[in-house]
Amino acid sequence: MQYLKKDIKDRILAAAIEEFKLNGYANASIRNIANNAEISLGNIYRYFTNKEALYFAVINPFMENFRLAIQTKLDFTNYNPSELASHIAHNLTEYADEFIIIRQGNTSHYKTFIDYLVKLISEKINEYFTYSVGANSHKVTNPLICEAIAEGFLVSLFKVLSFDEDTAVLEQNICELIVFYFGNIQNRFANFVE
Repeated sequence: MQYLKKDIKDRILAAAIEEFKLNGYANASIRNIANNAEISLGNIYRYFTNKEALYFAVINPFMENFRLAIQTKLDFTNYNPSELASHIAHNLTEYADEFIIIRQGNTSHYKTFIDYLVKLISEKINEYFTYSVGANSHKVTNPLICEAIAEGFLVSLFKVLSFDEDTAVLEQNICELIVFYFGNIQNRFANFVE
């Protein structure tokens, strides 16, 4: 029995990142990945069952880190926009290629990921309303307000991320965006008309 070697798997993943980045999910070729990893086509299938499994092996670490950042760092009860911006910027620079791949890749995967992030952020905003807005919470009559804020934030975040900036500028831009969307959010709802 031949054992699967980590270095071969790493070469496959590195070649897959380049292929998905260059050609997107739909046009990516397993044959090109095998050639660029300098292994046989059949050997790829010893590590990954198909192109979709390889795609998920590439993007899952990014998606998991982004999900964890939202769940653990987006805490309005102990809110620090600079820390959150720094954490998001660090994850996005560490996984810059994967971010490009997921944005241009398989649209159903991207939509599922975005829908999931909207749900997570929306839940965080809703938790915050319950925790902080309190007496003013009855003023919010639109049941989709949290989702709308979350979706607007993600669209804006991805717009900010579309510019090729160094990490310090990226962190500053993300921080400004976070403060714009979530800074003093409780005061905004105090002004809602009953």
